[in-house]
Amino acid sequence: MTTMASLRLIILIIAFVLFDSSIAFPPHRSFARRGIDNHLRPRVGSRQLIAEVGGPVDEDIWSVSPPVRIEGKSLKTWAFPSGASKRVQVSIKSLGRPTEASVELWQTPSYTPTKFTVECEDGSENVFHSTIELPEGHPVTVAVYNTECQQFPMEVSVADVGHLESASSTFQGHRPQYIEGGKAVKSYTFGYGVESVEVFLTTKMRNMKAYIEILQGPNDDNEIIEVETDNASIHPFYTVIQTPEGANTLRIVNDNSLEFPLEAYVRSFETVSDEAKQDFNYGGPYF
Repeated sequence: MTTMASLRLIILIIAFVLFDSSIAFPPHRSFARRGIDNHLRPRVGSRQLIAEVGGPVDEDIWSVSPPVRIEGKSLKTWAFPSGASKRVQVSIKSLGRPTEASVELWQTPSYTPTKFTVECEDGSENVFHSTIELPEGHPVTVAVYNTECQQFPMEVSVADVGHLESASSTFQGHRPQYIEGGKAVKSYTFGYGVESVEVFLTTKMRNMKAYIEILQGPNDDNEIIEVETDNASIHPFYTVIQTPEGANTLRIVNDNSLEFPLEAYVRSFETVSDEAKQDFNYGGPYF
């Protein structure tokens, strides 16, 4: 009886070794967005934006609207006539230098319904993308001001993306996180497999003041965004934040008073496949 059991165990071990050696796992990294495989989209240089057709951002923004160089302490404006577009996309990058910009939507000479500032340590790695909803029946101007010193220019593209669906429609069916006013904080932690994340902030017919930052360590802010809008249901804020490699934390702070909560939608935008995730295990609840 003992001999028969030993023989069966040896047969099982041999079969397991033969089966395991026949499996070959490819070493490459494939990318997917929202569960959609993009094996034919290789990464070249810094992170690239990967978006499916009909998404809230245009992945070909740099070719559709060639970037304009804005020197430090300089202003550039883009005018859009009444009814010309529903929304525009603003993208900012640099050649490996820090970027610091202020973006405003001018509806009249004295009315700015929405504005935000963005600061990045490396404008080639932390490329900034955002969409701005435009009011109907009013001519508007998008103003981008390079608040860095003269030695740090940046490249900006502003394009009409009214043919794409709005950010609010892409988040239909998702449950938001409510962040109360009075400096309330909501944090999101994600691991090595997430290359970029989507952030969508809105309110119910109220103004909004928010502070967004991406952290890779204590007091290590790779990107900081400050948003202010008079009515976030008409002018919500949407952005795609590039995340440097490693474990990262996204923090959203409601800078408004206690009476003005906001709704935050956060989800992964560009991720690596499970094959690459197996090599990294930071032991946390990641996206």
